[in-house]
Amino acid sequence: MVDPLEEGVMTILLISDNDRSALACDLLAAKLNQRGQTCLTAGLSRDPNWESPFPVPQPQITLSLEALITSSLLEEASALGVFLQHPVKQKNFIESHRHLAVHKGRPAAPVFSGPLQASLGDSLMQELYEHLECDLLLLPGERQHKAIRSITQHWPDESPSPQLLTAGLWFLPERPPMGALNGGRASPPHTLLALIQDDVPSAAGGKSQFLREMMRWAEASPAWSVVMQRDCSWNKGDHWIPRFKPEEWSLPDNLIFAAPGQLLSHLASCSACVTVSSPWAMSAMSWRRKTMLVADYGIHTKEGTTSWFGCGSMHRLRNIENLDQLLELPDTNQTWLESMGWGVHDGVDRLISALDELNA
Repeated sequence: MVDPLEEGVMTILLISDNDRSALACDLLAAKLNQRGQTCLTAGLSRDPNWESPFPVPQPQITLSLEALITSSLLEEASALGVFLQHPVKQKNFIESHRHLAVHKGRPAAPVFSGPLQASLGDSLMQELYEHLECDLLLLPGERQHKAIRSITQHWPDESPSPQLLTAGLWFLPERPPMGALNGGRASPPHTLLALIQDDVPSAAGGKSQFLREMMRWAEASPAWSVVMQRDCSWNKGDHWIPRFKPEEWSLPDNLIFAAPGQLLSHLASCSACVTVSSPWAMSAMSWRRKTMLVADYGIHTKEGTTSWFGCGSMHRLRNIENLDQLLELPDTNQTWLESMGWGVHDGVDRLISALDELNA
């Protein structure tokens, strides 16, 4: 068997443990490989009991975290990108990697990681806390960098913080898939993509009320298609609304729930997008789809809306009587969008330079 890690070349191992981080690692690996870096993705095999909204790539190497930590892959890697879903697992993995390196008398490969969304406020501070063990913390935009720097610059020397790197929206597809560039068209047929979230709206009955609003819009605009798209994985057979009984709902013919694996294709082909606070609205905005963040739930951490303050795309549901009005909404605030990471187009090159310095 040929060792995939070439001697004498900086080799980067990207580690994931769920569908969202596997997609992000695959996107990053493709960009690193394009720049001549040797990069491998590693993670768990797909759980057949879970459905994903993404076309999830299979990691090149499928190993459990326990098997990976003792494998030769970590010894031969120049850097590790670790993107695990649960902070405790990530912390334990990084610490185990470093302890084993000390035990074997070799330097531990530097570890980089970061959030897979562009956050602000309490959410950003929580993400900082969850990544303190990293050597290098990837942040989307200048706003996140400045916010975290304003906090960590006052920390005492005995409380070291990761090196910060503004890397852009590397965890999102840079552009729509091939053949899907006709999204956002100005002529019919139109599609509204409703990005629905697992725990938002958080109030009891909030999801049911949101679905009723989408039904109202669909009935008022029969020429449109309304697609309800879950934005994160779910247990096979589970409904988005707890205790949902399809026979109790009379859904309009032009409103459907998306099948698994279709989020990116729907984002690419939709004319407009609506959500409370899905991180995937950032792709809709970046791809210049008309995007509406539902303002009815206010600016609250529990609703995930604090990160969207200032985007210029927050509107109330009652102000929309028919879906054609969505096409007249103002574009997203471009200054805000660029400050949240869209303005950084050389993030991968910055990452390579930072890893070279850490390995020097």
